[in-house]
Amino acid sequence: MNKELILVPSVTYAMKAKSILEQYQIRSYIQRTPKYVNIKSCGYCLFVPNRSDEAEQILRKNGVRVLGRAEREKP
Repeated sequence: MNKELILVPSVTYAMKAKSILEQYQIRSYIQRTPKYVNIKSCGYCLFVPNRSDEAEQILRKNGVRVLGRAEREKP
């Protein structure tokens, strides 16, 4: 199961994470955390459609606090 949403504690972390992933040519998008995700955060997360496992490792290695992962609800 691919969990494409990476949950972070603040919108600042989301912006930092997006910038880091761009350096690794990993596409990501900042979006509102869906209501079905029950975790305390700022309300923003990072949607990483491809290479999300690799993205999480890169973010942790670069000091980004990751609160968890979630699967994106399909339309």
